[in-house]
Amino acid sequence: MIKKFKIIKYLAILALSLQFNCTLDNPIPVPNTSTQTPKGTFYKGSYMAYVTHQETFGNVIFKENGVPKDAFQSLADHGANIVRLRIDNPPYSSSYTAGYADVDFGSPEKVKIEMQRAKNAGLKTLLTFGYQSMALEDNQKLNDYVAPLQWQSIANDVDKLSEAIYNHTLTILEDYINSDLIPEIVSIGNETNQRFLEPNLEESNLPPYSVVRTVKLLNAGNKAVRDLNIKYNLDIKIACHIFSAASLPSWMKTHVRNGLDFDIMAISHYHAWHSMGNFTSWTDVVSWVKNTYDKDFLIMETAQLFRTGGNDAHVDILGIDNIPAGYDNPPTTNTQKEYLKDFAQELYDAGGLGLIYWGGEWVGSNTLIFPDQYGAGSSWENKAFWDFNYNLHDGVNWMNEIVEQ
Repeated sequence: MIKKFKIIKYLAILALSLQFNCTLDNPIPVPNTSTQTPKGTFYKGSYMAYVTHQETFGNVIFKENGVPKDAFQSLADHGANIVRLRIDNPPYSSSYTAGYADVDFGSPEKVKIEMQRAKNAGLKTLLTFGYQSMALEDNQKLNDYVAPLQWQSIANDVDKLSEAIYNHTLTILEDYINSDLIPEIVSIGNETNQRFLEPNLEESNLPPYSVVRTVKLLNAGNKAVRDLNIKYNLDIKIACHIFSAASLPSWMKTHVRNGLDFDIMAISHYHAWHSMGNFTSWTDVVSWVKNTYDKDFLIMETAQLFRTGGNDAHVDILGIDNIPAGYDNPPTTNTQKEYLKDFAQELYDAGGLGLIYWGGEWVGSNTLIFPDQYGAGSSWENKAFWDFNYNLHDGVNWMNEIVEQ
């Protein structure tokens, strides 16, 4: 997830830049290694990256029916079959984390803990390689696409940066494989609509966006996955993740024609923030992606409110304008459940690959999650699957109510 606090500001800028500010070179040929997932597979789950961190440092005790219960097991018991986790790069502390625990829940070591918890609950994992430093000082992040701190010195050298991405991805993923923690899907990049791992310059000083540069960098991570699939006889699928269905036609045209290698087209969709563009339904979107590019389609991020208001001092975002007409508003747990059930059902019926929620675990607490000026707490606690007493609520049952045939 990019910082949702700034997402609305960037949507229009990114869309315009993508259409009018791209640099295209000759197409780069790559092997056509992608295959669609077998029919009948439909992924249901949530982002769960903060669970252990919140339990350890935020005094959060996840419960079900008032009784403490492992959060991953609760999801599995209510219909989930997958969770999403994310690898982030150091540093995990900055001036913003002073007085709080390091925000290292995205470190390879901490993610491995969450992968094991997911496996113990019978859940598969979608693993995102975000390639971003979690905690940078302001002068180390002059734009929102900046390369991680240890790679900033090579951000102008696409060959060296590609090598760093490949080695980083291969090393971490191979360690997980050897630990018998094999992700079902790997996402190379996170909401990569446009710029990716840029030099640490003000955005106005960056060169025009280069599709070729982005494709080469993304394919470096993709190649690491493909090479490990060959070495260990695996079939880990590769997802490419952008935001907004409206961006799909132009983004896929420019990046696929330049050789981007992936299996699954994944997007974020928040009703209040994202447009469908010229698509009239999710059925249209799934059909277009599958028929035009022979790719699977996945909603990798979405959310809906189960109530208004918050229970900590942290700023809250994504309000009631995220609720489409026809759903209870002011919201209840039924608003969340019915919205997600309807969304997922349409995707399933259309042949989509699944729907993965974002922030189902991000309850309010005194835990620092994002190292920024807002401090500890959650901007998402009225959209989590656990209520303000950390008790699992009915909104989570959307996964059990999808009719699969």
